[in-house]
This record gives sequence, structure tokens and C-alpha cells, in this order.
Amino acid sequence: MADDGLSMRDIRARLQAYRPKLADAPAGDHWLAAVALVFSATPDGAAELLFIERALKEGDPWSGHMAFPGGRSDAADADLVATSVRETREEVGLVLPPPIARLDDFANARAGSLVVSPFVYQLDARPPLSPNREVQSTVWIPVPWLLHPDAAVDHEISRESQKLVFPAVRYERFTVWGLTYRILGNLFQALGRDFRPAP
Repeated sequence: MADDGLSMRDIRARLQAYRPKLADAPAGDHWLAAVALVFSATPDGAAELLFIERALKEGDPWSGHMAFPGGRSDAADADLVATSVRETREEVGLVLPPPIARLDDFANARAGSLVVSPFVYQLDARPPLSPNREVQSTVWIPVPWLLHPDAAVDHEISRESQKLVFPAVRYERFTVWGLTYRILGNLFQALGRDFRPAP
């Protein structure tokens, strides 16, 4: 796997200089949510990113999907940073430090009026994780692999008798697509890297 030239130090510096596009709250009934992009530094200074595989659950539009830890805001949350911290603690047992950056807000039409805010965190090493019942598994994916041409795939799904094809990246048995893939695209845009060459 080729070195992408992005050390954890580079990632932190570039993301701290990024100015995210923030969405206005949708009119009428809406939900706000936040996710955590958690980076860990490997012993050689490279970076890896934490993903969760959501548990299979009937009626859940994200059942079995790859995602970042996170979820909907709660009235008790002081702000969306607090939402991402709380949800990460609940889902994988990880207590996060203050975020190093924020990425663009994303609207998700599949879930009604939902706006998702991604926050970026840095850890010095991989911590122990304790997934709850909402999480089937966790995986740390090396950042160079996410940018490697061999990671790029097309993900096909059938919906209402239609076959739909989405851009995706694959690592081992895990396929990242949909909203999580879009957030990854924004991350690498902020880092000045081309994401997902054609498969």
C-alpha cells in the first residue's frame, strides 16, 4: 500500500485550517445529529480511522451499514459536540477528547429532515472499545487504504424493484457507502486529496 503522504500531524494541521459549510436548521419538524470521525496514530505516525458496523435491526434504514459513531441530538446535550461525544461513549465505550475540527453539515433526505454534523477527533493510540447492542463490530481502516485505487468499488442495492449503484470503498469485508462515504469525500477534500479513483 503506497504512502499517501498524510501523517497524523498533517491531518490535524489541514483540518484545523478548514472552514466547514454549516446548514441552517430545516423548517418544520427536523432532527439534528452528530457523528465522530476518530483518528488514531499508528507507531510510525500514520493515521487510521474508526468505523462501526451497525447491528442488523428490522425497520432501521441503516441496519448493517458501515458508519461513524454518532446519532441524534438529545435535549440533554449542551451542543452537537456533546451529542457526538455521548453517542460515541454509548456505542463503543470510548471517551473522546475535545474535537480538533468540524466538517461540512450533511442533509439526509432518507431520514426526513435530518442534518448530520461531523466532528473530528484525534487519539494518540488505539483504545480498547466496548461496542453496545447497536454495534455489530468495529474496524480501524488505514487512511492510505481509503485513498488507494484498489479500495474503490461500486456498491449495488435493490430498492423498490430498482437496482441502484453507489460509489463506495471496501476494506476486507467492510463496504463504506452512502452518507458515510459522502462524509469521507468531504474529509479528503478538506485534506486536499482526490478520493476514490474509478474502479
